[in-house]
Amino acid sequence: MLASTLRNRNGLITAGLLLAISWIIAATDISTLMLLATAAATAFVLVRYPWLAWVGLAAALPFAGAVHLGRLSLVDLMLAGAVGLWFADGVRRRTLRLQFSLPLVLTSIYVAVLSIALLGASDLGEAAAEVVKWLEFGIVLLVVPASLRPVQSHWLVFGLLAGATLQSIFGLYQFINRIGPEWFVILGRFMRASGSFAQPNPFAGYLGLTLPVAISLTIWVWAAVVHDRGRGEASPAAWNLRKLPSGLGQFGMLAAYSMAALTITAGLLASWSRGGWLGALAGVGAVVALRNRTTLMLSGLMLLLVLSAFMLGSFGPELVPAPLTARMQELPSFLGWSAVLEQPLTDENFSVVERAAHWVAALRMWEAAPWLGVGPGNYEVVYPLFRLPKWEEALGHAHNTYFNVLGESGLIGFSAYLLLWIGAMVWTWRQFRKSEGWWSALALGVFGVLIHLAVHNLVDYLFVQSMYIHVALWIALLLICKQKERPTIGKRQASDEHL
Repeated sequence: MLASTLRNRNGLITAGLLLAISWIIAATDISTLMLLATAAATAFVLVRYPWLAWVGLAAALPFAGAVHLGRLSLVDLMLAGAVGLWFADGVRRRTLRLQFSLPLVLTSIYVAVLSIALLGASDLGEAAAEVVKWLEFGIVLLVVPASLRPVQSHWLVFGLLAGATLQSIFGLYQFINRIGPEWFVILGRFMRASGSFAQPNPFAGYLGLTLPVAISLTIWVWAAVVHDRGRGEASPAAWNLRKLPSGLGQFGMLAAYSMAALTITAGLLASWSRGGWLGALAGVGAVVALRNRTTLMLSGLMLLLVLSAFMLGSFGPELVPAPLTARMQELPSFLGWSAVLEQPLTDENFSVVERAAHWVAALRMWEAAPWLGVGPGNYEVVYPLFRLPKWEEALGHAHNTYFNVLGESGLIGFSAYLLLWIGAMVWTWRQFRKSEGWWSALALGVFGVLIHLAVHNLVDYLFVQSMYIHVALWIALLLICKQKERPTIGKRQASDEHL
């Protein structure tokens, strides 16, 4: 009797659900139905494979970072969703695990210092937002290694490269079709690429924080292909196909990495950003030179020849395209930036003088509060109190990350900031030295990313539009590398690993 009652009740519930679904289909237009179906399918896939949320976040980051809902960006919501999926899946499987690391510890120290500096801020809302930014950075370092297994990390790399490639294509479209404000016009017929960042410099910074990895993996895959073809057989030591994403072979990887490297390079050039070019030159130069002893010696020899050519006068400016020469000729002014402020303002030196004026404002903030600064994220808030005459408009930051951190969080915060990034560089270099194959190439690329970050931040502030999440994802990938020798436990985990 009870079984019969339950069957009838289940039948009524099923019939009711079918009627509700039929009514929704009949009352909804086809475009909305497609959207709902896509959302439902995405939700199903993410519940089944929650680690894919990080791949989607990596690919969408430059676009989602430009979409704001109040004080939150779409990246913040996607990050919260990815963390929630990881937690729910870990509770269900009883596999919650966390891995502490040197980058995470150093990030925690920096967050602690910013939290103390927050107490002296004029605008607590802006200060709290800055602290939350670095909390998110630490959350990525903590949760991503616990969410992905080594074989799945290839897909996260593809997500990061795909996001930069799509952003480069968007920027090249702007460049060719002159889409943007009039003051971005260059060479009389093109437009400086800015992508979804609205400004060329952060756009170039984002691409520069991806290009070294693309170059490093491209060099590695070309070397692997040449090595295998030279041997006439597969080389497990150089190329383990079981560690590659499903369905991708050598030539698929070769095409993917090479296309990403070329497209991102083109987008970076189209940005016409001197800071981006210098950062990329340093980051990619490190990747090429430090790959092994041979490349280091060749790079040193090449540098010596170039310097000798300059000294002997055999390498003249006429060998460099005139537009590039004109674009780079103001760079030496940054070395004597205090004297730049005394020069007459012209169209050619405006950007240099503007930066120098904001650097002075940041240093004045530091002088007013030398130990803990004027408060995290408060540069723009207090700028009117410290600005130079004629420079009334605050740019949101000091256009120099080091001066910006010094002004906002003082000498203590600046020391914690340097400790974080110097420690991250040393740690990344050690991962490169003790890793092999694909992981070694990835670690060298991430080291190049940190070099770009250090150089470009001399003339800009790259921790905008969620780019700090982008950098955190690169570092988190190297934390996943440390898991590669751990045995997989459980059939369910093994099946997920080989997805």
